Amino acid sequence: MAHSNLCMWTIWILRGNLVVWSVNALFLVILVISGSILSSLISSGYFSKMTLLETGICFLVGGAIAFSGSVSSSKTKEFIRKSDEQWSIDKLRKSEKRANKYIALAILLFVEALAVSFFGM
Repeated sequence: MAHSNLCMWTIWILRGNLVVWSVNALFLVILVISGSILSSLISSGYFSKMTLLETGICFLVGGAIAFSGSVSSSKTKEFIRKSDEQWSIDKLRKSEKRANKYIALAILLFVEALAVSFFGM
């Protein structure tokens, strides 16, 4: 069971990483087509800056997902929607499990941003 869960996490993180680098490549193609010079992009640290920005976005998404299962957000939802849905520890655990994937992806992206920055791209 634990091995299967680890494999699923790894596959999810690798897919997320592939999506991030596909977005980076798409932006690079758009910039090159629009007339920007590729060498100036690389010398200005395009990939390291974009990867660092995406790292921050992943951390924010993970934090928002984790916060969505907290007591305070649950009470706010109850107040706004006037519903009787109660907070439970299971909801908190479920949202934290979902958030952990985004946080792990953000850590991987941060390491990649450091590596790309070290190589001067």
